[in-house]
Formats: sequence, structure tokens, C-alpha cells
Amino acid sequence: MLEKAYHWLSGYVEFQVEGDGARFFTVAAKRGAAFWGFARAESKAVARVKPRSYRALRPLCKRCGVRLRVRRRGGLPFQLRRLRKRPGLLAGAALAAGLFWFLSGFVWGVEFTGCEKVPVNQLAQCAREQGVYLGAKKRELAPRSAANRILNAMPQLSWVSVNTGGCFVQVAVKEGAAKPEPEKSQELSNMVAVREGEVVHIEAQQGRPEVKLGDVVVKGQLLIAGLYQEVPDPYGPQPDRLYQVAGAARGKVLAKTYREFTVQVEDSVQETQEAGREVRLWAEIFGLRLPLGLWSRTEGETQSWREERRASLLGVELPLALEWETLVRLERRERKLTKEQMKTAALLKLREAQRTALGEGGSVLHEELSFTFAEGRCMVSARCRCQENIGEIQVVSTN
Repeated sequence: MLEKAYHWLSGYVEFQVEGDGARFFTVAAKRGAAFWGFARAESKAVARVKPRSYRALRPLCKRCGVRLRVRRRGGLPFQLRRLRKRPGLLAGAALAAGLFWFLSGFVWGVEFTGCEKVPVNQLAQCAREQGVYLGAKKRELAPRSAANRILNAMPQLSWVSVNTGGCFVQVAVKEGAAKPEPEKSQELSNMVAVREGEVVHIEAQQGRPEVKLGDVVVKGQLLIAGLYQEVPDPYGPQPDRLYQVAGAARGKVLAKTYREFTVQVEDSVQETQEAGREVRLWAEIFGLRLPLGLWSRTEGETQSWREERRASLLGVELPLALEWETLVRLERRERKLTKEQMKTAALLKLREAQRTALGEGGSVLHEELSFTFAEGRCMVSARCRCQENIGEIQVVSTN
């Protein structure tokens, strides 16, 4: 193998001997000529020799009465001689090598793995802000530093690794459960009622319930005690000493309550309407965004969205993309409402007020509505029977 490589690098001439080939090879060998690749073609001897040695064989032809005929010239020197006559091939090869070197300095693919709950688009946007994106320059990419910055920017991740392989980058992540805020369960507290109501459900997670189902409680009344004393069984033996409990009260007390809500709306509303739109084109080449046009700065309120179409080859996305940005100009206009529309708007505002006041798990059991129209306004009043959690934690100070 090495011998073939050596002969190809130095070049060779394959020739055919017409005449007494045995005498010719004997005389030439005595003169120091080195032959290889012996064969026969059309009953004539064939051999190979170096180009310089072939020129020295010409004086021996007359002496030996033979005639040499070149069959083939091969090797690197002859290949380069052919290329000299075709400068376009050399220029194309040099240009291709330069282009390959230039393109190999960019990231040609980014893969995200390990995303289950975190959206891939959110992770890709965060990685782009840290310099990891399709078309980024490899020499400016710091994988370890980028991984740390992504981890700091996304607290829902517990581990991030940026791996590079050639012109491709893999962003591997591991999601972690959100750390719950530590609850101050050691603080002394009771649960008291924040409003009047009839108890319909008691759920004491910590502490001792102080009310029963059906009891009517008033504001400030103790519902679940975190600090209490043992109540002995009146029909059993009495203990010598009653133990004391001092801890936190946790739980939920649902009660039927009475509430009144009043909201009002105007007879006109401010609406945002479209006043015109404009489409802007951008070209992204290896991470560099180039505007395909000239635009002026848009004043006032606007809304925009983007669409992207990325080039691909054999199923692999390329760092070449065309982006459409649609910019919509908005203006605020006043619209008058009819009485029915005012009633609908007032009801929507009432429902929002009820949800805010009753909190999670609260509901309206029964209500009586009354509408009043005066001075361009619609007022709605509601008398409601509700069910809501009336318990509130009250910390007991030991100072």
C-alpha cells in the first residue's frame, strides 16, 4: 500500500516494448533503471518506470534494437500538469474549500431534548437570547456558560447541558418540581370567622374544631383552635393533669352567607379597532436579520405578529429563513351601548365581583337582581345567598 502511494506521488510512465524486451530490461537494469508493474499486452512486455528514468531509456533503444511506446502517464505530477491547463478547476476547488471552511464556522442545527412541561418554543427563545440558535457563530459559542445562563433564566429547570458536535448543538434539559414555599407550621394560630354564616362543612387539617354543622357563627368567632386544652370524658376516670396543645390551626370551614353586591357601567365603552396594517419582510442568514425594505417608525398603539419560513435540505433545517412581520395600527373609538348591552355588561362585571369576593370554591346559591338606569349609567344590585370559606388564620402572638 505504501509502495503504491509512493509511486502515485512521484508519478510514473507505463510503456510497452516492441522488440527484444529481455535484452532491453537487462541492459537498462545494469544502468540503474528501476522497473515495476511488469505485464504482457498483445505478446509485448509492459512495465512502469519513473518519468526521469524514462527519458534516460531513449539512448538504449537503438543499441538494443527496440522501440518504446507510452501506454499511460499517471500520478500526482501529471494530474497537476493537467490542472494547470484548467485554472477554473483550481479556482473552483479553492473557492469550495474556502466556502466549506466558512460555513463550518456556524451552527447548522439545534436540538432540544428533555422538554415535557416546558414549551420547546420558550426554551428555544431563552437559548437564542443566550447565543444558542441556528446560524450562530461557533467561535462565539460558550456551551458551559450558555447552559448556566439558561438554567438561571428558567427556574422550572433543574439541569441544563449544551453539547456541541461538529456544526450541531444539542440542548438537553431536565425539568424539576417547583420548590414549595416553606409553611410556617410552627407558628401559633387559630382560625376565626371573617363573616356571619351557617356552617355546612368543616375540614380541620390541624387543630380542634370549635363549631359544629348547622351552627350559626358571627364575625370573629373561633372556628378551629390551634391552642386548646384537653376535654376529659365526663363518664370516664378523670386525669390528674390536663394536657395543653399549642400549634397552628389549618383547615376549611364552609358556610352559607348573605352578601349584597352593587356595580355600575357607563352607556359607552372604549373599543380598540384596526386602523390599517403593514407587512414587513426580513431575511435571516446565519443568525443575521436583514430588512428587505425601508420603514418608518410607527406611532401610537400597535399590535404585531411574525411568521417564519425556514429553508431545509433533506429534512435538515438550514440557517436561512424568510420572516413576515405583520404590524397592525390600532385606534380607540367610543361606542354607545343599548340598554340590553348595558345590562349584559353590568352582569359580566357583577360576576367578576362575585368571583373575586367569594374566592376559590365559593359559589352563589340564590340571588335577586334589580337594574336601575339613570344619567347614562346602568346599576345592578344583587342580594345573594352564597356558600364560601369563612375561615381566616389568626396568628397568636407569644410576646
